[in-house]
Amino acid sequence: MSEDLAETALIDQHIYKGFLPHEGPQNVYECQVCGYWHLTSKAPEQNARLTEMIESGEMKRKQEASKWERGF
Repeated sequence: MSEDLAETALIDQHIYKGFLPHEGPQNVYECQVCGYWHLTSKAPEQNARLTEMIESGEMKRKQEASKWERGF
């Protein structure tokens, strides 16, 4: 898994699960044991792509659309 794919998974989790900005996984990291990328809620800073989507309002819009697609 690449860093870009891990970031996409991070954003997808926030959209699908409807996390508030400070909840859920906040960033991605490359595991030194297995070499794969993982999501983490214990990162010292929030992922830049996630922050941008939250600040622009795009995350909220996508979360709302996801709720409608699932029928609440």
